[in-house]
Amino acid sequence: MNLHLCISVMFLDPLFHGWADDEPEWPPSPMRLFQALLAGARTGCRGVGWNGARADAFRWLGNRRPPLIIAPAARRATRSTLFVPNNDSDTKFDRQDRLTSKVTWPYHLLDTDTVHFVWPMESGGTAQARAEILCREARNLLALGWGVDQVAGNGRVLTDTEVAALPGERWRAWNTRRPGVQTWRVPTADSLEDLEQVHQSFLQRIDVKRYRPPLKLSRFDTVAYLSTLSLPPRSYAVFELSQGVAFRQESAATAAAMLRSLTCRQAKADTHEFPGGSETYVAGHMQKQIGTPPRFSYLALPAIGHEHVDGMIRRLLVAESFGGDGLHAQWAQDRLRNATLRDENGNDRGVLLDPWRPSSRPMLRRYVAEARSWCSVTPVILPGFDDGKQAKAERLLLTAVAQADLPVEAIEEFGIRKAPFWPGSEHPRHYAAPDYLKRFPRWHVWLRFHGSLPGPLAIGAGRHVGLGVFAAGYGPQR
Repeated sequence: MNLHLCISVMFLDPLFHGWADDEPEWPPSPMRLFQALLAGARTGCRGVGWNGARADAFRWLGNRRPPLIIAPAARRATRSTLFVPNNDSDTKFDRQDRLTSKVTWPYHLLDTDTVHFVWPMESGGTAQARAEILCREARNLLALGWGVDQVAGNGRVLTDTEVAALPGERWRAWNTRRPGVQTWRVPTADSLEDLEQVHQSFLQRIDVKRYRPPLKLSRFDTVAYLSTLSLPPRSYAVFELSQGVAFRQESAATAAAMLRSLTCRQAKADTHEFPGGSETYVAGHMQKQIGTPPRFSYLALPAIGHEHVDGMIRRLLVAESFGGDGLHAQWAQDRLRNATLRDENGNDRGVLLDPWRPSSRPMLRRYVAEARSWCSVTPVILPGFDDGKQAKAERLLLTAVAQADLPVEAIEEFGIRKAPFWPGSEHPRHYAAPDYLKRFPRWHVWLRFHGSLPGPLAIGAGRHVGLGVFAAGYGPQR
């Protein structure tokens, strides 16, 4: 039985005013909670009882991985501007002439008033003792966000079942570094000492008539938090074949296999480091590992979009796993550019170029954009036998969705059929597949999610080898 430290924060008023850099923040960051816990533990007479055991508990918390955040649904309230006295300037006698503007743009909590921060923890020993100290300190919470965001805190040690029963939307941390992606601050091992130095510099900012600007918080990390109903961006490298070169759509797996073989050759001749090694990340050799470790997916992108399209494959894509940092996709873009594809007999089958056709950008957008509705272009290979029953095939499809790291609970509706959705696509039985996948059933699938998910999306047992590739939107022949 797994145990979890859960610190719950109940807002006395259903508004949260905290900002992260230049925009309102929701949910509240773990670093914000860490600071609030420390403020509650050191405020007033409680500061007298501060000791090494309590400090060790805070350092232990800073060493934990970013927590799961379970928060109520929230929407931004009305943005307003307040005018308050500028206490840094008393050169003008009239108070009205010393007013300065302050923007408020709070989040309004909709269904519940409590945010839960959940860390996995070890059972027994020092971990249990430190968790109990933090549970007691949670009761001293005063505010989270601005001073007007008053809260009541509580801490508990919960089991998996109890965590699953907590109401609210789940937010998980992703270690992704991409421009434009909002990040949340999380504490580190030395955040406690850094906060104490910042506080001391604030207390000593005025020395007789000399002003010393207080220090700013610097010891923290940042992560991207995403709802479990969404996905982080997926980095990729994309190529286009030269003029007059294309593959039939039924040969999507064959084209993907040539791309994989080329990538493996380039990886063996390079010193680039891949998570788990190139044999797993590039070649896809699992070596009896439990689960599916991060790896490249090799996807063929047939031409789609209008009724006269030919469905030929002129573009190929190498995708990282969801939440990757983009470094491996950039390596693939650099190392495979202008390289030659070769078939299993060593014959040249085309050169990989950067996308050069005017039609490439809108075509690629169908595969990599964010959208709520997605429809398969190449068929999905189910991870089991459906015995010719559509109901069993639908259950296997949900298993395939989970195996592809897509949130099953984010699906609003879905459907499967043998006929293709997109002009240019073929019946599933017409597609070539690797020998180990030939006996499994194949279906065309459409999915509609509650919110937008980013592409590229590939689902099913052939998702790494060019099959089960989706494009945004429903096909015209739905």
